[in-house]
Amino acid sequence: MFWIELIIVMAMIFLGTRKGGPFLALAGGLGMLILTFVLRVPPSDPPITVIRIMIAVIVAASCMQAAGGLDYMVKLAEKILRKHPEHITLLGPIVAYIFTFMCGTGHIVYSLLPVINEIAMETGVRPERPISASVVASQNAITACPISAATAGILGLMVAYEQINLFTLLIVCVPATLLGAVAAGLSVMKRGKELSEDPEYLERVKAGLVKDYKLDHTQEKPVTKQAKTAVIIFMVAMLAIVLLGAVTGLRPSFADGSSLGMTTIIEIFMLVGAALMVLICRFDSNKMLDQPVFKTGMFAVVLAYGLCWMVNTFIGDQSGYISETMSAVANRFPWIYIIAVFIVAAITTSQASTTMIMIPIGMALNLPVYIIIAGWVCCNCNYFIPASGQCVAAIGFDSAGTTKIGKYVLNHSYMLPGLVMTVVSVLAALGLGLIVYR
Repeated sequence: MFWIELIIVMAMIFLGTRKGGPFLALAGGLGMLILTFVLRVPPSDPPITVIRIMIAVIVAASCMQAAGGLDYMVKLAEKILRKHPEHITLLGPIVAYIFTFMCGTGHIVYSLLPVINEIAMETGVRPERPISASVVASQNAITACPISAATAGILGLMVAYEQINLFTLLIVCVPATLLGAVAAGLSVMKRGKELSEDPEYLERVKAGLVKDYKLDHTQEKPVTKQAKTAVIIFMVAMLAIVLLGAVTGLRPSFADGSSLGMTTIIEIFMLVGAALMVLICRFDSNKMLDQPVFKTGMFAVVLAYGLCWMVNTFIGDQSGYISETMSAVANRFPWIYIIAVFIVAAITTSQASTTMIMIPIGMALNLPVYIIIAGWVCCNCNYFIPASGQCVAAIGFDSAGTTKIGKYVLNHSYMLPGLVMTVVSVLAALGLGLIVYR
């Protein structure tokens, strides 16, 4: 029965991935139908705690975007990059990482890519170098961001582990993933021909396809006071969450001796931050519903509902077999679990989805916490199959035509910086995890 159920679960994930979009969650419903009605597997509960956290974070980030906060942050990024244009290959990934860390979504890289491309062209740097490294680095910050959907997922799933809280997670994942992002930039510093020698670029120049890209600053929207205020409110709310995660004495305690849990704290402060943005910045809260962050975030919520429900049902039914039969192999060869996370992440191209699928499996296998966390860092390998929106969009933003997908698909621009980033991040997470979770 284990193998029959596993085949059904993997078949639904494969079908959902092939169809793309929210169908990955809908395929979870199909899997639930087969598991419960055909195989008579008792259903587990949907991941309600995880979904609650995700919704709260999405609401806060959407309010910040509605107030113009994300546009303001992009302007700040441009100023940073233009101060040292000759170091764009290293600074680009670091800025992309920081922005994802602050906003909780890798989609902010869309706003940075035109700036990175322009600065690279102006300084004669092959755009493929900073663009490819920045794309993978922006994804690597997802498992370090305290308010990302993936982080909300792992905190909700591993709430019973005393060693796991927001503070210990950040201590391990922030330096590990940041090191990986820096390594990604360093790995492509000399990649490919120089821009002045690249045949495709020269061909585009000859055909008049490459223009002198200059941002028309006269048409830029002025930064409003409400945009700055929204960013400040969002950052204060996030810092408050991190502080309460680090200092448990600051959390309210109750009559039964228990203290307020971190999942509830994240929900409260994100909703309060969103409310303050609307009240202080004075904008129509309905604008939040039309923001890209809201749409992409709610997509992750839908995935958590349908996909994780199916996986949890499978794990719940087969937990005994997994623990008794497979945990011995996994504990002896823990790298098998890390590779499995890498493969699932490459297929689903979603950190939140991979978190929902693989973290319960790692827990069922009774793996050491540091192995589960190191494996979780592999959730960021959605560059492996270059089908994610960021990978595709970056090719279009490279006006020199140097960022590309090769003839054999996997020989693309993101593979080298991505693999270097993943290896460095996993090794760093393993080392730090051994210290923090011993």
